[in-house]
Amino acid sequence: MMKILISFYSRTGTTRKVAEVMKNALIEKDVEVKIEEIIDKKNRDGKIGYIIAGKNALMKKKTKIEEVSYHPENFDILIIGTPVWAGNITPAIRTYLEKYKDEIDLAVFFCTHGGGGESNTFNNMREIIGEPLKVLSLKDKKIEEGKHLNDIFNFIDDIL
Repeated sequence: MMKILISFYSRTGTTRKVAEVMKNALIEKDVEVKIEEIIDKKNRDGKIGYIIAGKNALMKKKTKIEEVSYHPENFDILIIGTPVWAGNITPAIRTYLEKYKDEIDLAVFFCTHGGGGESNTFNNMREIIGEPLKVLSLKDKKIEEGKHLNDIFNFIDDIL
């Protein structure tokens, strides 16, 4: 049985929603799946947190993250998700990828965004762990309107 790990960071919950849909879609396909939210130890709440977060992402900074429960080396595929901040991956996902890059054999990327920056975000991820099997970019508005499900289901079908 294929084993898939979904690791993601979510500041507002949008990326978390996508990860949960992916998890449920994989369970429906009889795949063993674990899901892990990457927790940034830095407080990024509120307007000030938002501004600092964007600046940190733009400057490609890392951060301190909580210890993970699941390691990519124990899975066939890593699905890694991030919101787009200032056209970049979040510091938490940058830290995670740098820390576990030697454990990742096969990865797929997804991102959520308000209106762009996904190609640079995916390039940031490629720079750290190499070429993904597949990528998925979803606009926040599409997710809020519930119009993202078919995109996710097709993405899951493509990686299996």
